[in-house]
Amino acid sequence: MTSLIVASEVDPAAQTISAELRRLKNFQEVGSTELFRSADVYLKHVRTEGIYTEKLGVGFRPDVVIFASKHRSESHEPALTVHWTGNPTSRADLGGKPKSLSQTDPIRLRTALLALDTAREQMKLNYAVTLEATHHGPTELETPTLFVEVGSTEKEWRDSAAGAAAAEAIWAAATAKGTDAESAVGFGGGHYCNKQCNALREEGYAFSHIFSKYFFDEYDSSIVDMAYDRTTGGCKTAVIDWKGIRSPERRRLLDDLEREEVEIVRV
Repeated sequence: MTSLIVASEVDPAAQTISAELRRLKNFQEVGSTELFRSADVYLKHVRTEGIYTEKLGVGFRPDVVIFASKHRSESHEPALTVHWTGNPTSRADLGGKPKSLSQTDPIRLRTALLALDTAREQMKLNYAVTLEATHHGPTELETPTLFVEVGSTEKEWRDSAAGAAAAEAIWAAATAKGTDAESAVGFGGGHYCNKQCNALREEGYAFSHIFSKYFFDEYDSSIVDMAYDRTTGGCKTAVIDWKGIRSPERRRLLDDLEREEVEIVRV
């Protein structure tokens, strides 16, 4: 099992996280200053923004790609976030292709979020820890593609403590092994997936793609099918923020899920 961590040289948060990874996990240069290795985990510096990095240039196909990245939000709230990549609608404003989703490996997202929880508690960080709905590129790497982010301003991007928390979460996800957690696709709610976060922490779910309520403005059942098809290990469960989807749109989703014999979990 080989994992690849990617850190953009033009992203200050990515470089803060990379520095902490190299400090904490004994990464050593592999032939250049852009590629490092620790056991079966590689760290690659790239010159493009993470969301636009569609070519990895490492000469091997990793089992997972994890991007260290900055996070932006209108609230400017300090936050540590995790999400899969993809553009569920016809818009692709931030990299990747429209109506395309990355592969996922749900246990890695679960592991990353729980590791962020642990780091926040141990380091006494005043940061929110949350999942985000699937969004932005890259979408075409043909391997599970996860983002672990520090936000939401320059101050947090350069915070070595937050960088260390993200580094620990990335390492945990990169080295994660299978567990008995049940894989699920999430639906409904806002961009920050509070109900799915609770289901992960309290009910033991491991999430593949999560689609916010905004997906239903341009609902496409083929994208729902794609989310299940691109989940490593298979998946036949949907965790739905019941009040986070309007009733007519929820009915259409349920019809599609029931046709595919997907288990429905209301949260």
